[in-house]
Amino acid sequence: MRLLIVRPQPGADATAARVAALGHEPLVHPLLATEAVRWAMPTARTDAVILTSAAAVRHAGPAADALKALPALCVGAATAAAAAAAGWKRVETGPGTLQALLDSAANGSYHRLLHLAGEDRTRVRIPPGVVMAVVITYRAVLLELQAQPAALAATGVLLHSPRTARHFAAEWARLGGARAPLTLFAISAGTLAAAGPGWRAGHIAALPDDEALLATLAKAG
Repeated sequence: MRLLIVRPQPGADATAARVAALGHEPLVHPLLATEAVRWAMPTARTDAVILTSAAAVRHAGPAADALKALPALCVGAATAAAAAAAGWKRVETGPGTLQALLDSAANGSYHRLLHLAGEDRTRVRIPPGVVMAVVITYRAVLLELQAQPAALAATGVLLHSPRTARHFAAEWARLGGARAPLTLFAISAGTLAAAGPGWRAGHIAALPDDEALLATLAKAG
């Protein structure tokens, strides 16, 4: 298959390498770019740091060095790897969503949390007994799809977030692309729903990570 990859860099190139290793043809056209936001360290005591994306780790910069003695509670394996590479010594890999991570923390010993987050955040329920401060370390900027649909001739699209899925659908429509020939491979049910109806088919990853997303390619036959 020829697969369009629209996630931000550097993740787009990493996914492209995995796609090529599986025998498919990757087309990298990021529709989001992340950029750092200046932030200040909260003064409140913190038991652990919540990390929900590698971008948050990357853009936190040297200001986060003071936090690296604390446990890093990471939403998934990719974020955990980024945290370890950035210098966190105590890294815990969570169950794949921020809500599940918070619920797990509430049942453990972490009750005062600091979330290093992106500007575009998912709504969550804060469990009783947990206090979470949020600081924004980065924002994601939408990019236009530069290539025409006919030139891409893709048979499938890999979608890594609801925001990217929604923006891809809008860009595809702006350029006059037909939905019917394209199969969508989405990292979550919410991501697939954000792309809207009318596509050839849609497949949802069993877990919200790149490995599980690429495993759905086999469903396309």
